[in-house]
Amino acid sequence: MFYQPKIKLYFYIIALITLLLNGCVKFWLGTPELGSKALPIEFYLDNSNSLINEEAASASLQSCIEDKTGYRIHFNFVPDEKAVISALARGNAQFGVMSSMGYISASTRTSLKSVLIFSKKGIATTRSVILGKSSIWKTYFQKAGLALNQFTFHHDALLPYFNNSTVAFIDPENIIGFYLPRMYFLQRNIFPNAAIFVGSYNSVLDSLNENLATIGVVSENFIDTKFPNSTPIKLGSQFSDYIVLGISQNLPGNVITANQVTPNFVTQAIMKGFDLCSQSKASDFRIIFYADGVLKSNEKQFIFTKELYNFQQENTRILTQRN
Repeated sequence: MFYQPKIKLYFYIIALITLLLNGCVKFWLGTPELGSKALPIEFYLDNSNSLINEEAASASLQSCIEDKTGYRIHFNFVPDEKAVISALARGNAQFGVMSSMGYISASTRTSLKSVLIFSKKGIATTRSVILGKSSIWKTYFQKAGLALNQFTFHHDALLPYFNNSTVAFIDPENIIGFYLPRMYFLQRNIFPNAAIFVGSYNSVLDSLNENLATIGVVSENFIDTKFPNSTPIKLGSQFSDYIVLGISQNLPGNVITANQVTPNFVTQAIMKGFDLCSQSKASDFRIIFYADGVLKSNEKQFIFTKELYNFQQENTRILTQRN
């Protein structure tokens, strides 16, 4: 009974020694802190557009983010989006850049969260734009007895001309250049007679110019770059030799995703760093990310993306069964 205080004292001493030893072990092992020089924050980007050749812009942007956040980061350029998703799933990356469709696809298999969406002129979405040669489609409107304005493009009298058309797409695996406009056509009961795949948006325009196709599909971003005076893009608007025949629904652009185990305070700091550096290093930011800013993302923004993803999966399933 008289020894009880001593027993308690011994217990506290042992507990204290244990805590000190644990701290010493961690110190001796040199366990690094995330964002330190020894353990930088790993950021993975798809290098399919040869961004690795933009070393100066990459280094400048990386330095800016480090300066704004106080964290060391490391840009990793990998061959494709699958490699980005794999790095996040394995815990090799804390952050990665991918398309909105890639994010929805990856979310079905691994635990990720979107934190930022890249934007242009304050808009974080893009669309497929369906074009035709103005001269040809003006003739079709005349034959159908319709005035050429934005209210007549969905008239039933034009449906035969859409259905008898050959459409130029860029690639059967491309989201903006194929799946998104294909969904647009089906929703409007448009079943073009034929399709050709030409490899690039410039080649889509060439196909229209050479009368290899009567309809061509390009991205809104492509038009913004090639024809900067053509915006805003509206149904029936004309620029150069082309007329806008249709515009798809909005699809979110590329997103920055975070591994779910990345601490929230780190994520918040990185988000702020990207926002600041998109302004102070605007030129480098555009080179690396094809954007001029970032916006905070939320899951409601991906509702249509999920619909399109399911549409893509169903199309793939049907085609696989046929083969």
